[in-house]
Amino acid sequence: MSNPLGRFEFRTWGNHLGAFRDRLTAQAPPSEQRESAETYVLSRATDAANVKIRAELMDIKLLTEQVGRLERWRPMLKSAFPLDSRTIVEQLFPHLGVPAPHIAQPSYTQGELIRDLLRPHRDLALVEVVKLRCQFTSDRYTAEFAEVRIAGGATSETVELESDDPAAVLRAIAKLGLNSHANINYVRHLKLMIGMTPRADATAT
Repeated sequence: MSNPLGRFEFRTWGNHLGAFRDRLTAQAPPSEQRESAETYVLSRATDAANVKIRAELMDIKLLTEQVGRLERWRPMLKSAFPLDSRTIVEQLFPHLGVPAPHIAQPSYTQGELIRDLLRPHRDLALVEVVKLRCQFTSDRYTAEFAEVRIAGGATSETVELESDDPAAVLRAIAKLGLNSHANINYVRHLKLMIGMTPRADATAT
């Protein structure tokens, strides 16, 4: 997970993916299930920025490359709160593809950032998500099975595969029987769940 260029990812969604979880379990022992509460920041301007707040950290990954059906996501920021105004102006809002609002203080706590800068922005949407997930680790790739529930809304299941080596991900897709499934990242799927239209140009920033 430490590759600064990011890893190649494949993610699919559905409501009955338990069979794929069982196939993963047969290949690698699962980790203990973990529950997390996260806040995703979705932008009408881009589907190429995965921006979320988890465990009191601002976490940003960018979609930098598409290789066939795989997407390469590069970690750009993981920073604790309070978040300084320079990071907000020079990284957060540019990655979201929207202009920064007026910045009135030198730093923002998590609550202040959400209340004063993110929630009022007409081109942004905040989605509260609860995940129950387990991870699987093989020699060439890592995988995840998760149940994802949005606040006041629907629940989905998701299976994700990732690796530095795109060929390893493609082999895992075939071995698990996922060749007929589309690769839909978190940003685009959450937009569909809340009724925000994903962009046609997924790599636009």
